[in-house]
Formats: sequence, structure tokens, C-alpha cells
Amino acid sequence: PGRGTRPKAEPPSPASPGIPAGGRPRGVMSAIDTTSGLMGAFACTYTGMPFDVAKVRLQSGMYSYRGTFDCLFAILRTEGVRAWYRGFVPALSSSIAENTTGVTVQRALRRQLAASGHEDRFGAGTEVAIGAVTGICTCVIMNPFEVVKTRMQVHDGKSGGQVIAEARAVLADGGVHGLFRGLGALWARDIPFNACFYGAYETITTGLMRSLGARSRDDLSSAHVCFAGGAAGVVGWSVVLPFDVVKTQLQCRAPRGSVASSVAKVLVEILRREGVPGLYHGWWAAVMRAFPANAAMFLGVETTDRVLRKAFGAAAQ
Repeated sequence: PGRGTRPKAEPPSPASPGIPAGGRPRGVMSAIDTTSGLMGAFACTYTGMPFDVAKVRLQSGMYSYRGTFDCLFAILRTEGVRAWYRGFVPALSSSIAENTTGVTVQRALRRQLAASGHEDRFGAGTEVAIGAVTGICTCVIMNPFEVVKTRMQVHDGKSGGQVIAEARAVLADGGVHGLFRGLGALWARDIPFNACFYGAYETITTGLMRSLGARSRDDLSSAHVCFAGGAAGVVGWSVVLPFDVVKTQLQCRAPRGSVASSVAKVLVEILRREGVPGLYHGWWAAVMRAFPANAAMFLGVETTDRVLRKAFGAAAQ
């Protein structure tokens, strides 16, 4: 180069979301991931809340609805539309805790593996393992919110149902330990759930990219993102629903008395009383919630991710 000129910098190579690009610091990428998870949590909770209320009531064993829609319309007739969103604050708090932690951890792990292996897309086995590790982290963060949300959702609107009142009742019954009631069941549910959920999403996304000849996930349309996210949600919930039933029944119960108080005891109790079908109460509600809610979640995650990476990239240039 001549005097007073500088060599032209090589343009940054394209990278998939979750993989460092353009020399952005890891802290910036983690902040983008966390913000993307936050937006995904809002989209997921608003979309899926009525079905979540129906799922919890069907699983609790405290009601005798004939199915998901009977439950939804019975709630609407007797308690009003607001009851479809009972427990919304703890549900949103739980979703924020789960998705900000989950997206941040999962994408940080993918970046770490990409840095050591020089790949930005992994096989299904690797994606499943990343999802499982992610699940370990998310459970501890979200369990207190799950306990309060579940207890609110089984109420009929006359016997309680306020966030602060329920949180105080949990603390009065079992202290801080009460906020982590059902953690074992949540681990049993969410470690395999996150393994299947993130594993399925990334695997479906990779398949779509290959079939469309896309260079990165940014090239996929909103419809593709929604399909991958919705399908991943259905796969995840179908695999782990028995543990979700056990978790719901554990968290609905008081810690004292003769009721079962461990994952294994509740599991055996349900099998003796209702057989294997008892472990799949609320399956339709879970699946009908899973597709639109997780489609909305990943659309929120990916859209926010693309906007923020573009903004930070423009600022860096």
C-alpha cells in the first residue's frame, strides 16, 4: 500500500446465530442472546397461556373435565376470560427465567464448541447434549415461579389466586424449601425436554437450511422459523409429559399429611390409580399450546437476534 493508506480489512465471514461473527465480544453476543430470550418469553407466554391453564387443571386431579376444550369453555363460562390468564405474572416470570437462561446458555455452548471444532452446525447428538446441559441450568432458576403459578392455576377464583398471597402461603407451608418443591420432577421433565426441544429445533433448522441451500439461519423465513419452533415444542412435550403430570401434582399439594411427597411415590400413585393413561392427562392441551407458543417463542428469539446483531454490526463498522 502507498503512503497514507491502509490495507483493506477482510469482510467478516457469515455465521449462524449463536456463533461469533465480525469480531463481536462474547459479552455483546451474550447480551443479544439474553435479550432475544426475553422477547421470546413474552411471545410464548401470551400465545400459550390459556392452554397452559387447561393443562394444569387436567393434570391436577382436582377437576373432572372431559377434555381440553371442555375445560377451556367451562372456565370461560364459570370464571370468565380472565381465568384463562390466571397465574400470568408467575408464568411470564418463569418463562423469562427459563428462556433468557436457556437461550443464553445454549448459544454460549454452541459458540464454545464452534470455536474448538470450527463448525457452526452440529449433528443431532451434539445438539441434544447441548440442550440437556441447558435444561440443568434453567430448572433451578424457574422452579419457584412454577410452584406459585401452578398453585394459582388450580384455584377456581374463590379460594385465592393472588401472586403475593400464594408466594406467602408457599413460604408459610414449607419455607424457602417450599419454593423448590417438585425440583426433582422438574429436572426429570426439563433435562430431557430441553434435550429434545433444542435438539429438534436445531436439527430441523439444519435440515431446512440444507434443503433450501441457505448459508445461515438468517436466510430462513419467518414461516420456516415458526415451523421448526412449533415442531420442536410438540416433540419435547410429547416426550416429557408424564414428568410434567407428576410435577403438577407435587406442586399442587401441601407438604404435610399423608399425600405422596416424592417424584417416585407420586408416579407410582398415579399408575396404581389410573394406569399409564393417567400420566398423559393434558396431552392435547400441552400439544395445542406447544406448537403456537414455541413457534411464537422462536420467532421472537430469531427476529430480535437478527435485529440486534445487525444493529451491533452497523455500530462496529
